[in-house]
Amino acid sequence: MATKLEDLLKLEGVVGCAAWRPMGRGKRPQIIDAKGEMMEHAVDMASAWCEFDLFTASQQCAIYERYTKHERFYPAEAIFIRGSEYSVIAVYSKKGDHMVSVFVANYARPNFWKLTEEMMEVDANQ
Repeated sequence: MATKLEDLLKLEGVVGCAAWRPMGRGKRPQIIDAKGEMMEHAVDMASAWCEFDLFTASQQCAIYERYTKHERFYPAEAIFIRGSEYSVIAVYSKKGDHMVSVFVANYARPNFWKLTEEMMEVDANQ
């Protein structure tokens, strides 16, 4: 089980990861720690997409699921932005005081559900 950002980098397809705190609408997030490649972009994308409102993000996922009849392959609590080569995933840590984001290569075809569960275990305050 991943408990540090370094542990996430060992998982298949993960090229970068970061822990960050939302600072409010329109403000840059506070990056606690980052490992690997392209993490500033990943944090910016995740924070801009949901404006730190995971309830809204999960509602949008539920609506998408209902109307497209697609089964969700990641938890509703996760923010998932799929790009052509890389995807960004962000979740709140189980502690709840920070978020964890990963930049993952799509070609690796990771198990996103398992990956988000690992991400939630990371405690960046250690």
